[in-house]
Amino acid sequence: MLDMLVRALALTLATSLVASPCLARPRYTVDRAVMLIRHGIRAPLEGEAAAAPLARAPFPQWDTPASHLTPHGAAALRILARFERGRLLRQGLLPAGRCPAPNALTIWTNSLSRTIASGHALAEGLAPGCPVAVDHRAEGDTDPLFNALEARAVPFDAAQAAASINAELQDGAVLMRGTAAGFAAMERVLGCASSMPPCTFAAMPNRITPSADGKGISLSGAIDLTSGTAQVFLLQYAEGFPMQRVGWGRASAKDIQAMSLLHARLFDVFARSAYMAPRVGGLIARAIATDLSQPKAPAVRVYVGHDNTIAAVAAILGVHFTMPGYGADDPPIGGGLLFERLTDRRTHKHVIRLSYVAQTPSAARYLSTGRQRGRIIVRHLPIERCGTPCSLLQFQSVIEHETTLPK
Repeated sequence: MLDMLVRALALTLATSLVASPCLARPRYTVDRAVMLIRHGIRAPLEGEAAAAPLARAPFPQWDTPASHLTPHGAAALRILARFERGRLLRQGLLPAGRCPAPNALTIWTNSLSRTIASGHALAEGLAPGCPVAVDHRAEGDTDPLFNALEARAVPFDAAQAAASINAELQDGAVLMRGTAAGFAAMERVLGCASSMPPCTFAAMPNRITPSADGKGISLSGAIDLTSGTAQVFLLQYAEGFPMQRVGWGRASAKDIQAMSLLHARLFDVFARSAYMAPRVGGLIARAIATDLSQPKAPAVRVYVGHDNTIAAVAAILGVHFTMPGYGADDPPIGGGLLFERLTDRRTHKHVIRLSYVAQTPSAARYLSTGRQRGRIIVRHLPIERCGTPCSLLQFQSVIEHETTLPK
């Protein structure tokens, strides 16, 4: 028994050192932070719950317009930002007792209502009472940083994309791995497991094809039906709907976590796949690398985008993550990637530390950081394609290599 305890302790220590090698080196200081945050809790998108026709009852209505950030979502973001403010104060990246100097803290969001509103909520939490600008393109104007394909800012061939993704995902079969619990929960919550015919999602093949207009790719089948529907149930829970209205009273937090994997599988097609990742996340990844390397860049830079933005950047770096309450590689609502530049006081060389910062679904639901209601999690992520530690030069090289596309 003693031997087992010793081995377990050694494994724990080794894991912590690998995950965050620089924490044990006091000569390192954090002098730059870049955050890529997913917008906060929003009302469902129009048609997001694609499996709605299979449900026994209509989905509940929301008070907030479709796709917009909710007041509850803004409050949850302010909590996360106040948490991050504490870290940034301790690191000396934000000043205590006064507002940040101009351009010391900058926020750039995508040009949609929910991302712009999320940027303002984050600004309120990071620098309360301070005139921090939230910058973005005109609302509705396509921003290539977040929508490179829509902006036609990167080369794209729909037929090549579909062929590459089908080869990588074995014509969609790979998407079904590990989904049994999620499908079972989905069928039970929808109430269609006993319908005639029953909604047996596991028997529905996934098809990945060029879109009808030839400008994108299209997914049909089980993951297409269930991914957005799973997200709607998570939104109901995180928004604080009474439990009798979360999946009509049939969805528990455990069910929502199981269904979350179905949502994540959407990104295996549209964001994490080898063809799509550099096209979806390449421009924002390069911007982050620039922010971490330029001498006069802001001490704190925040980007506010979407789940597919985060999924693509993580894939570019070879990073996987699983946050409490979510399925593997499903980007939490209102959380995101934190890139920190650590500098060696002796050599002045830089290394990059990557973390995922997010609230648990319970923390978002109850607007609390207390352990009894969930909490904010900071999880250090090894950058698989860079090595440990990951030098700034290596990081830049990885980004350059993984995001360079054929002309």
